[in-house]
Amino acid sequence: MIRLNRRTLCVVGAVTLAACDGGSGPEAALRPSYAMGADESHTIVVNPNAKGNGVAATIQEGINRVAPGGQVLVKPGTYDETLVIDKGLTLEAIGEGNGAVIIAPSATAANVVDVTTTEPVTIRDVTIQYTGANGIRGFGTVDLTVENVSVSDLNPPGAGNLIAVFDDETDPGRARVAVRHSVLDGGVNDGTPPLPQVFGLRVQGDVDAVFEGNEIRRAGGACIFVVTRGDLGGATNADILGNQLDLCHPTGRVGSILIGPIAGNLPSADRPVTATGVVNIIGNVIHNSVGSCLPGTAIDFEVGSGRIEHNEISRVVQPCAVPTPRNLQGAIWLGRRQHPLFPAVNVSVRFNDIVGNAFAGLRIGPNQTIAIDASCNYWGAADGPSGIGSGSGDAVVVEAGSASTGPGGAAPVFVPFAAAPIANTAATSCD
Repeated sequence: MIRLNRRTLCVVGAVTLAACDGGSGPEAALRPSYAMGADESHTIVVNPNAKGNGVAATIQEGINRVAPGGQVLVKPGTYDETLVIDKGLTLEAIGEGNGAVIIAPSATAANVVDVTTTEPVTIRDVTIQYTGANGIRGFGTVDLTVENVSVSDLNPPGAGNLIAVFDDETDPGRARVAVRHSVLDGGVNDGTPPLPQVFGLRVQGDVDAVFEGNEIRRAGGACIFVVTRGDLGGATNADILGNQLDLCHPTGRVGSILIGPIAGNLPSADRPVTATGVVNIIGNVIHNSVGSCLPGTAIDFEVGSGRIEHNEISRVVQPCAVPTPRNLQGAIWLGRRQHPLFPAVNVSVRFNDIVGNAFAGLRIGPNQTIAIDASCNYWGAADGPSGIGSGSGDAVVVEAGSASTGPGGAAPVFVPFAAAPIANTAATSCD
């Protein structure tokens, strides 16, 4: 928060000057006060071994005492706490390499870090280890940045999220979240069901998100879940850039990256899908290193528009994968199965390496009436895709329509295609 001193306020203009005569009349009570409280400071150091002026013994004490917009600087140690951040601040580890800051509540936690303010909050360089539902949760029109953070659910429950932001109201506000260069571990085993449905990164509702350069693994739900608002309206936007995803074992068998509504939230004639979000999925590496049967897709894109480009999707979908009511097996699924009231998505699929996936490299749903651009992908073979293509690489498959599923998918444009891996290049064409 910007703090203005008395002199600054008194030079704004003649009207303000008239009110800055130092008087104590009735108008004085109406003037804003910019003074810090007696127990507030712009910087609070958290040190469990010391307490005094500007030093707190617990992280929550530091949050409570710091002035809005200030810094809570945490010394190395293990902190048995859950936190509520109800003001704008930066929470950051310090210690110059002398050890980690570990937030590890001993009790099962609904939320380890609960962000409830609309003011900007940054969380940096800390480790969160917990048993429970949510590691970091933002609720409402939060403005949250998470950088260089490690979050691990050591004993996940039936459902939860490592980092999640929910703004699912129909008010005009929007939430913002950026998660960069962090490591998220859902604690799930080798993919043998039943699994706890813990999602890695999740945003829901009217949210603008950037997920960049993260490592996400062992999630019992999708590693990244971008969820439309509960009324199927609004806009959920995300840039998903340069992440490493592995061992994403969605209990619903839907996808490592899922763009769409929560399960069971279906449109009707008087409740259509009006969501318009833009999601760009660029430069990610998606693997299934243990060969689990659970991932039915690497990317499931059901609502909105965007770009799927320069991703490496290698052997994610195994021959033992099974279909779901939402989709059919394939590295990238576009559209929606078994529900014709979902509108087509408007997505380009270009410059990806799609290699060694069973069933299909790209699968077009029966409601997908838009003919997308799927050119310049490498399908794992120099002669291009199989399926509706004439090559031997991962297949391009287009689903036929029916009264219960939709009119039938439109064939994508997949020529020209790359004859060699292209995802890790700066290519803008493949001619």
